[in-house]
Amino acid sequence: MSFYRTWSRPTAQLWEPILPEFIRGVIMEFMGSLLFLFTSVGTVVFSCNTSGSLSAGGQATATCSLDESRVTVIAFSFGIAIFTMIYLVAPFSGGHLNPAVTVGLLVGCRITLLRAVFFIPAQLAGATVGVGLVKAVSKTNYAISGGGANALAGGATLGGAWTMETVLTFGLMIIVMMATDSGRSRVASHVPVLAPLAIGLWVFLSHLVAIPIDGCSINPARTFGAAVVSHNWAQHWLYWVGPLAGAIIAGIFYSIVMEPIAVDIVDPDAYPVKLPHFPGQGTMRERNWQSLKEEIANADNDIEQNGDEPADSATSSPIARKSRRA
Repeated sequence: MSFYRTWSRPTAQLWEPILPEFIRGVIMEFMGSLLFLFTSVGTVVFSCNTSGSLSAGGQATATCSLDESRVTVIAFSFGIAIFTMIYLVAPFSGGHLNPAVTVGLLVGCRITLLRAVFFIPAQLAGATVGVGLVKAVSKTNYAISGGGANALAGGATLGGAWTMETVLTFGLMIIVMMATDSGRSRVASHVPVLAPLAIGLWVFLSHLVAIPIDGCSINPARTFGAAVVSHNWAQHWLYWVGPLAGAIIAGIFYSIVMEPIAVDIVDPDAYPVKLPHFPGQGTMRERNWQSLKEEIANADNDIEQNGDEPADSATSSPIARKSRRA
């Protein structure tokens, strides 16, 4: 047996939504999205260095300037916010905080459909409340800044923005898939430890690149929350289609091309089966490793009974040879 990857989804139980750990995961996705949008969009709103004010009709009489220093501050805010929020939320839900990430993990067979169905509304609700709290703090700054809503910059095209969102979300999703791969974590134990940092750095870089083009989304919940509160739905579909396309492509690409395939890299008995930092995402891996060990055991029994060794089977791996020597 040369490959252990199987395209099978973690088993979903109908009663899963009533389990305490599932409920905690949904609540933490809501809370994490709220805090993420409050701090990141708050930076967009309150970093306006302008003397503008509201007219009698409640309209903004000035707009924010977007210079290099402000782009850097906003990008850093989004990167450090997602880094800290994943650190906070991951032990409870995996720390998605992004509908595109949830869909990508679903396509990559890392989570159940039930988790996706419950997590995405929680993320959207949390993002909306987070942006609403930013507006409640200062309606003047909120109006002058445009509410932190995503919008195409002058000269940017829909095709260019779509490409930007798709490519950047693809990169984000690849990093997330690697960070949550329990098979790879056996080979590189530092992967789960550095996961939030790697994700945060990519989000930081993505915002440096995309803010001057379309404000940078790579997270439909971020755009949705800002759109609901600001009532600005211009090209809203773009910030769903682009990130979702990138996440879906990444989920398929990683599962086919990048997923660890050599079962004899490590002894599965020497490493924990699940990633403790990403609950609910180790079910498929656990089943695959268990099936592998059972197949090796059955092959060893056949050898003992028949006295012959198949040339092309799981018994040719170092794991099987080790078990026979033992």
